[in-house]
Amino acid sequence: MAATRDRILAAAERLHQKEGLDAVSMRRIAEEVGLTPMALYRHYRDKDALLDALVDEGFSRWEQYLARAATAATPLERIRGALTAYVGFALGEPKLFQLMYLVPRPNLPDAPASLRTTTSPAFGAMVDAVKEAMDAGEVRAGDPAELIQVAWATVHGLVTLHFGGRFGFDDARFRTIAARTIETLLLMLAPPTAGPLRRSSRSAT
Repeated sequence: MAATRDRILAAAERLHQKEGLDAVSMRRIAEEVGLTPMALYRHYRDKDALLDALVDEGFSRWEQYLARAATAATPLERIRGALTAYVGFALGEPKLFQLMYLVPRPNLPDAPASLRTTTSPAFGAMVDAVKEAMDAGEVRAGDPAELIQVAWATVHGLVTLHFGGRFGFDDARFRTIAARTIETLLLMLAPPTAGPLRRSSRSAT
């Protein structure tokens, strides 16, 4: 049963990636996986349920990006890495990202509770990094979870503008702009008396 659900979800994602959201129909997916449309409904009640599952998969992949960023050596590098990873996820999985955040749908599901309550292990690692950076005097005092959410919202807004064509940049140019924006954001979050932040060699241009 689980294997069939996975095949259905994979087929839905392929159609979405290649032909767009309008191509994702229960009939087309049934053809892709060799099932009748009625058999498909035993696994997903309707197209919205299938899209919800794709959104869940997107959040799962985003957490994987965050988890990789959490392995950086210093707290500041982990914060920088998390924000950079969000840009990387958006550019690496653009159709999935837009389905998660930008495609208007009725009854759009919330993000997983673990992300909304910051109990996700990957998100929790980012909160811990902010706490450590605060203790080291590299980030101003405050609520660590609130700070990382504000930083995430800033980068999310930047990505949204890029996908909306508001900048007119290609992805390579946007990565450079995003890296500079992240450095500026970290400077703004530094304590007033802090010296210059150590810049990542990857973000310097």
